[in-house]
Amino acid sequence: MRILKVIIISLFILTSCVNQQKSKDEVASAYKVTSLEEISIPDIEKNINNSSFDLINGVLFFDGIPYAGIVNEFYQDGSIKTQSEYFDGKRQGYFRGWYMSGNKWFDRYYHKGVKVDKHVGWFDVSGSLKFEYYFNDQGGYEGSVKEWYSNGKLAKHFNFKNGVEAGSQKLWKPNGNIKANFFTVEGERHGLIGLKNCVSVMSDSIK
Repeated sequence: MRILKVIIISLFILTSCVNQQKSKDEVASAYKVTSLEEISIPDIEKNINNSSFDLINGVLFFDGIPYAGIVNEFYQDGSIKTQSEYFDGKRQGYFRGWYMSGNKWFDRYYHKGVKVDKHVGWFDVSGSLKFEYYFNDQGGYEGSVKEWYSNGKLAKHFNFKNGVEAGSQKLWKPNGNIKANFFTVEGERHGLIGLKNCVSVMSDSIK
């Protein structure tokens, strides 16, 4: 069993050292949730500060009834801050955000209150990516989880399967130097911290 684990880890390493990157469309297609039922959101928009709203145990009520429609949140100057669709008192569909400047802040998606599909965020001034996550229909991470620094450099690239870490996991410092480089196999982390290159972790894993 231990030998098999070593072989699996070695295969992960070899795979990660080969530069085979999918396009964003390919990645999004690979992890997009397709089995969710379509739910029609009423064409109703209300301000989040409306006194008739009441959030109870994670369910949003309006006049005592689970809310269905769109909820808008505004900055003090009246510009839009966030907009979210609701059905039966829970987020359903898109949840979008904007900075006060008007630039896009984030796009998130929900199904019956659970995070699903692709979630992406941007920095205000540069408009560069801040984070990019993928979720399965259970709300667990699925596939790549990426985060960037404001200078545009990648800060984190983890991989998940069914909400659990699986495969290559890496962290970088703001200057681009590697901070952590390890592999997760069957819930166990294997690897060395602070190494820039792909390295063998066989000696660590068989101790």
